[in-house]
Amino acid sequence: MRELDGVELIAGAGGLDRPIRSVNVMEAPDIARWLRGGELLLSTGYQFRDQPEDFEDLVMALHGAGAAALGFKGRFLHEFPPHARDLAEWLGLPIISLPLELPYSDIIRIVILRTDEVENLRFSESVLRSFTQLVAEGGGAEGIVRNLMSFLNTEVCFLDTISGRCFCASEGSFSPVSSAREKKALLNRHYNERIGLGNTTYGYFIFKRCPQGNSWRIVLEHAKTAMLFSFQRDIAARQVEARYRDEFVQDLITHNIRYREELLNRGLQFGWDLSGSVRCVIFDIDDYKRHFGRPMSRAEARELEEARQRIYALCKQEMRSVFREGPYSAMSDFIVFLTTPGRAENFGARLRGVFESIRKKVRSWTDFTVTVGCGDEKPDFMGCEESYEEARKAIEMMRPSCGGDALYFWEELGILTVLAPLVGSREARNFCLRRLGALRSRETYAELFDTLQVLVRCGWNLREAARELRIHYNTVRYRYERICELAGDLSGPEARLEMAVALGLCRLDPELLA
Repeated sequence: MRELDGVELIAGAGGLDRPIRSVNVMEAPDIARWLRGGELLLSTGYQFRDQPEDFEDLVMALHGAGAAALGFKGRFLHEFPPHARDLAEWLGLPIISLPLELPYSDIIRIVILRTDEVENLRFSESVLRSFTQLVAEGGGAEGIVRNLMSFLNTEVCFLDTISGRCFCASEGSFSPVSSAREKKALLNRHYNERIGLGNTTYGYFIFKRCPQGNSWRIVLEHAKTAMLFSFQRDIAARQVEARYRDEFVQDLITHNIRYREELLNRGLQFGWDLSGSVRCVIFDIDDYKRHFGRPMSRAEARELEEARQRIYALCKQEMRSVFREGPYSAMSDFIVFLTTPGRAENFGARLRGVFESIRKKVRSWTDFTVTVGCGDEKPDFMGCEESYEEARKAIEMMRPSCGGDALYFWEELGILTVLAPLVGSREARNFCLRRLGALRSRETYAELFDTLQVLVRCGWNLREAARELRIHYNTVRYRYERICELAGDLSGPEARLEMAVALGLCRLDPELLA
């Protein structure tokens, strides 16, 4: 160091690894009794000017007290006493010769600055060790938050933006977060630090009070690193599992598995018993891909991806809470679940409950809605390809005409499942115009059309239709007679069947009569 030019080690090279924790000026012979260990002592030897041999006792006392080194200025003694120097060499206590012109204040300033740096490094190493050990032993967000809070004098939580979960070291310290609005309010209310890589945000450390002191930034940076390692470890493990799982599920829904033994053995690798019946359930994010049809910033693209991952995490969580763990696969804008309905009582009612829970949370947390399609039950997982196609078609058929944000069971679509391939054809349009075209030009079209739909649904029973429409029986009879005048006699089974088919086609494609 340029500031300490001229300083020379004259003894005790074996003790150069002694840590210096403080610096002091010593001109009293009994200074050793006041030492705590790790001191660099500075002395001119004034107290030993008449008895240099007493330096040996001082060297022994300093060594016994754990001093780091002795800095000596030969102002009153021309040289450090040889016997004391030999003793220091033997004990490994460094003796440093200081130039007379070097002020003590310069030495003290430099040592204090370097000591603070060393202490910060030592503290940083201990913090790093604690977080590294925690992550190496498999600790996750909750353990990292608890460890962070042990270093800081304030309550801390971690908001996971992927799953939406909030990890707190102490229960009830922060308000629960269940919507995007509550998340924003929580971040605005408290000091927070983002955890992420590039454009990907994994979450935020949120502090009840802004941390105080000089060392909290060191602790926080190590906590951030530990959280990123934890996320990367979990992501890597999930990615490997997801790749094999997705390949397996895609093989199932594309009928790329030929033998039942292969199906069962591959399922066991993921802990799935695939020996029973199966139903395919698809959760499709409405209008997700439409957002990519316009220019967007990186921040907007990141928000879209975070919303998608959050919806998928919610679907997995809700499905697992009600149905047994089973095969699933996430696609670009939908996630597929292969469930085992034979082991779940009231499958339809339970799935409706799951959908309603997901529906409310997705609406609350994001700007999206979800449409769900459920295929028929198949007796064996070897037939899940057919159930997948039914679930997919249920969404494709019903969402354009009846809207999204709904649950559609394939078996409940009835005749619509047969009519769907005809939608869009010239024959379907001509058929609908022939059966319903006469109603289209009337001022009472909406009234008559609604009545006709209810009549078909009620099996042409006028009294049941009147109850459903909540109007007088004579009103329904009058409307029915008016419909027959415009569309032809509907008393025969063939005419009624044709009318039901025409209404089904119009339900699938409302533009047929446009």
